[in-house]
Amino acid sequence: MGRLYKLFRWEMNDVIKNVLLFSGILLVGMAMKRSLMSVSLSVGFASGTEIQLFRVSKASGVSTSILGMLSLDDAWTLLSFLILLLGALTFRYDRDSRVALSVYSLPYSNTEIFGVKLLSLLIYGFTMVLLPFAYVTVTTYASIAGYLPGITSDFIGDALALVTFLVLYLIAVATLTSLASPNAFLAFMAGFAVIYAPRVTGVSKLPPQLFINAISRSGSTDFTPFTVQYIGWGLLVPLALFALSWVLIRRRDVV
Repeated sequence: MGRLYKLFRWEMNDVIKNVLLFSGILLVGMAMKRSLMSVSLSVGFASGTEIQLFRVSKASGVSTSILGMLSLDDAWTLLSFLILLLGALTFRYDRDSRVALSVYSLPYSNTEIFGVKLLSLLIYGFTMVLLPFAYVTVTTYASIAGYLPGITSDFIGDALALVTFLVLYLIAVATLTSLASPNAFLAFMAGFAVIYAPRVTGVSKLPPQLFINAISRSGSTDFTPFTVQYIGWGLLVPLALFALSWVLIRRRDVV
């Protein structure tokens, strides 16, 4: 276990990836903050009288604001690009820079190296979305932070499931395109084509647009993310892409 921990620490201490992670957290957080402030302003203007007279719409306003932050297309598109870059840096750049020649000469199997790299990419990906969301939400509603679980309980579970499916899909695409491409630039461009094509063509039934559109429906009485469509694209397809990536890393030479 100590051997794998050293390799994991090597991956997590990569300066370029950590700078990209820090920048990504700031950018995604700023995008979420802008969306939250915009929706809060709209809700406050529309129901300000109701808040003063009946004092019952504050929770509803908070819920609407957070859902508006979750459903912001710009934040999820930005997150997609950043995960593609992280995937290229994790699985392809070390080969382009010849660092992989040293790493793969160490007493680790390709499966161990793949597992550690994938784990680090999963941590980076989920940190990049969950940390700014939690920070922006808590700091914005600091005065009622203790009531947030109750206020958001009707939709936060569905939203987190969809976000998990979204991030898993993005990481799976980034991993496969990075291992299948001859260099990091083409890995990013190939991933960009796969990720952005549904939005350009207007095909809403393909991820990531499938999940982005569904986030705004979280909490609806007639909606659940645990259907064949969402689980298939968000869990089964990523698992298949990870398996194919594992085959590639075992069969391809490090250069």
